[in-house]
Amino acid sequence: MSYKSLCVVLALLTGMEAHAAKEPPLRLCFEDVDQRPWSTPGGKGLNFELLRRVENHLNEQFIYSPKPWKRCLSELKLGQVDGVIGAADSVDRRSWSRIPQLPDGREDPARAMFEDEALVFLRVGGNASWDGKELLAPGKVVIVQSGYLVSQQLRDKGFLPRELVKSAADALRMLALGSYDVAVLQGLEASNLARSDPRFKGHVRQAEQPFSTVHLHLMISRPTYERDPQRIEAIWQSIGAVRTSKDYRQLEVAAGAAR
Repeated sequence: MSYKSLCVVLALLTGMEAHAAKEPPLRLCFEDVDQRPWSTPGGKGLNFELLRRVENHLNEQFIYSPKPWKRCLSELKLGQVDGVIGAADSVDRRSWSRIPQLPDGREDPARAMFEDEALVFLRVGGNASWDGKELLAPGKVVIVQSGYLVSQQLRDKGFLPRELVKSAADALRMLALGSYDVAVLQGLEASNLARSDPRFKGHVRQAEQPFSTVHLHLMISRPTYERDPQRIEAIWQSIGAVRTSKDYRQLEVAAGAAR
């Protein structure tokens, strides 16, 4: 074999070794309904703008799959995906997942993907109310989106959450039709719909005070984290850095999501 041919073979082998050493892409699940401006079923929105910047910064690769939220969480619990986009911290979820944490074990809001609010929506002319402290609901029944943490928060307060819908639009439609008097829904998508969609004007109103504020994380399965904690910690660190960068803040302002 000539010297030139040997060099070509060695270069190919080196490239194969480098490729083999590179970590496989992370499989990330996200909710298959609109949560504008954060995400859409088609993979658009601020969450993906943020993660694209993380990919570029760390030479990472993410593979996205839109699915019903409950299925995303179920597959994370079973280790069938590496992470889910925009998940809230809770005691029960910590048994099978990891989020960015502070040294004392609390969630780290500086490395969350975004912050959002659970908002209260009332049927106009109905018998429900919310003053920022006390929620009154006929029969203690409240409509919530399937798989959302607010369902457990309501249950802990003695309410009967009905996880009958996937999207904010479906929940607001149930209020407008008079099926129920109150819904607790997440964020800007629900607020924009209640304010501007003609189907809901005059039928649904948003209470002034939010029900709760929550940090939403890139939640990682325990097996994925334990396989390479340094990789995951670097991703979370990059998320925090991107969130405070000037160009990303400009995107948040343009989307009406800046705080």
